[in-house]
Amino acid sequence: MRTRIGVPPLSCICALAVAQAGAAPPQAGPGYFDDIGRIACAEGTERYLPGDYYFCAANKALQAGNTSKARAMYEESARWSDKRAMFNLGLLLFRGEGLPKQEALGLAWLALAAERSQDQVQREALVAAWTSTTPEVQAEANALWNAMKLEYADRVTLARAQERYEREIRQLRRDLQRDPTMQAQIAGMGPQSEAGMGPMGQGSRLLQTLDEAAAETILRPLPSRKGKVKVGTPETVREAAKPPAS
Repeated sequence: MRTRIGVPPLSCICALAVAQAGAAPPQAGPGYFDDIGRIACAEGTERYLPGDYYFCAANKALQAGNTSKARAMYEESARWSDKRAMFNLGLLLFRGEGLPKQEALGLAWLALAAERSQDQVQREALVAAWTSTTPEVQAEANALWNAMKLEYADRVTLARAQERYEREIRQLRRDLQRDPTMQAQIAGMGPQSEAGMGPMGQGSRLLQTLDEAAAETILRPLPSRKGKVKVGTPETVREAAKPPAS
């Protein structure tokens, strides 16, 4: 049986950012593209934290000049609740940076990125972009956003990401309960030697690092959660040695 998850009925993008109407445009510089060092870049973490993993993969593709791949990876990351991916994709499309310029679609992604009231940078960027466009573009953006939020709003994507994490981490927790000294490691994630871990074994350190990353990005309470979301399995991204020639 298919289960529906409700989304708050906001019909106008401007309602998301009305409180920011007097704010100065943000300086959204390269900092949003500097997450290469995140632990979730490590291959193997896509099993637990696909939002982080694909966001990092998108940044790598973007810095290599492969904007088409970056777009695909940002979209996959967005499915797993990563607001940074939505924000970066919105900026790229709105400005036409390495991709065909699509102002309305860019605005829709920026609005999805600005869903959380505490994310001031995203909301300020949305206001700055919104006020620079025509009523025709705004109307198209509203239609796109109202359709896209059924797939990318928090109440859908956070539930999907939480369920995936809880499902995938369950076996690691059970294994560590049976054997607290178990050796488990993901290359490139956390300390690479026992000397760097103190009294905690590799398996326990891995679990702690994954839990900390999950707490930062997805393990936050939702206003309500009814039913379940069908969780798909994204493919592992394997970076090419260099981007394909244009």
